[in-house]
Amino acid sequence: MRNKLAELVPKAHADIPELIRTMRLIVRRSQTEYAQLCGVSPRVLADIEAGKGVQTTETLGKLLRPFGLKLGVVAPPDSPI
Repeated sequence: MRNKLAELVPKAHADIPELIRTMRLIVRRSQTEYAQLCGVSPRVLADIEAGKGVQTTETLGKLLRPFGLKLGVVAPPDSPI
């Protein structure tokens, strides 16, 4: 699973719900446990993993923090930037 996470992270088109779920499963936590670890509500985590709603960068940052990851902006590989 860690390899799967490593494959997802550097890609500009990584699927956030899949990424968050994979991270949670790596640490073998339920949604409730991972949400508590990260300081977000279990409902918010469930919605993110289900791909529902729009989340704040602050919330996503909290969910990435246990892995030492930060939220950022990347240009697609074919971008002229």
